[in-house]
Amino acid sequence: MARPVQLAPGSLALVLCRLEAPEAATGAEESGGRAVFRAFRRANARCFWNSRLARAASRLAFQGWLRRGVLLVHAPPASLQVLRDAWCRRALRPPRGFRIRAVGDVFPVQMNPLAQSQFIPLAEVLCCAVSDMNAAQIVVTQETLLEHLMKHYPGHRV
Repeated sequence: MARPVQLAPGSLALVLCRLEAPEAATGAEESGGRAVFRAFRRANARCFWNSRLARAASRLAFQGWLRRGVLLVHAPPASLQVLRDAWCRRALRPPRGFRIRAVGDVFPVQMNPLAQSQFIPLAEVLCCAVSDMNAAQIVVTQETLLEHLMKHYPGHRV
């Protein structure tokens, strides 16, 4: 069995609450939260009086946007600690149009990869090959099918 894979290690979650009407804030939803992330990073990078926070904000990376306004960010451990400290001191600035309700560490989500068998059913291979060739508008003959199989299924005996 394959080893578990750690997803989202070293991340912070920011639970955000909208301050404005939902129809005025649709841009953040449509862009998958990247607009909210950029606004958050910009708001904190402008804190020139707190150079540690500004530097930490500039090192943030967008990791995800979950429904209900949860922004996931990633950064080096020292930068994440600066954000935690800023939150505790009430110095962490929200993105425009939002209020920060909570900040917390995200424990890595664990994924257990599924093993694949070495066997590929011949019928599946042939159907996929013919479908791919039809989609590419290639005439399917025995010769072109064999060429396609050798190119896309190397190592399999045809």
